[in-house]
Amino acid sequence: MPLSGSTDGDAMPQARRIGVTMRVVRSDYGETRDALARDWPVLFERLGRWGGYAPDWLMLPNTGEDCVAFARRQGVRGLLLTGGDDIGATPDRDATETALLRWAEQEGLPVMGVCRGAQLLACQAGARLVPLAPARHVAARHAVVRLTAAGSAVGLPPAGERGEVNSYHAWGLEVAGLPACLIPQAVCPDDGSVEAFAHAALPWRGILWHPEREAVPAPCDLALLHALFTTDRDIRTP
Repeated sequence: MPLSGSTDGDAMPQARRIGVTMRVVRSDYGETRDALARDWPVLFERLGRWGGYAPDWLMLPNTGEDCVAFARRQGVRGLLLTGGDDIGATPDRDATETALLRWAEQEGLPVMGVCRGAQLLACQAGARLVPLAPARHVAARHAVVRLTAAGSAVGLPPAGERGEVNSYHAWGLEVAGLPACLIPQAVCPDDGSVEAFAHAALPWRGILWHPEREAVPAPCDLALLHALFTTDRDIRTP
């Protein structure tokens, strides 16, 4: 069920239809299901109230290459790669999101990767994941600091300033391990692990925290989603 934001003639920004990927859940009796946390629809509704519209959204099944044709038929013009499932643990999801990223690159579509989604985006660009301290990054909160050399970074604190984010990942990224096409934009000051990055040539963003899990959405997260998924903004330059 897509959520449609309100419009007011040509003056209102036009929301893209966003394809939202899902985690894989296997039942006790062997049935494989795709699932999306209800936090995401709630966040989209709040985004509509905050920015005057909510993006249309469509859940994408983990059907591998076939998902690209499905997304195209449904008019998907942006991707949100959600969290859950370590990379390698669910090959069907890995194959689906990899195919979707290839399509998004060909079409120049905006992509937001959240936690696992950011990790997959980075790995597809050539990065390698590193283990992180569970006490700091698994079901925890920690500081995040914006890098001064990150360029324009919608949705992040001003350069050099600190904020706070939630954290639910045991694997992460190092600044030195990012390929040249990915620009680090924020790090965890405790261990230097990457918390946000942008693609140098594509409208792609990755964040390692979960905006949907905040009881009250952070304005910076809403600003980032708003900037990425409206059609009247040029977001190719990170």
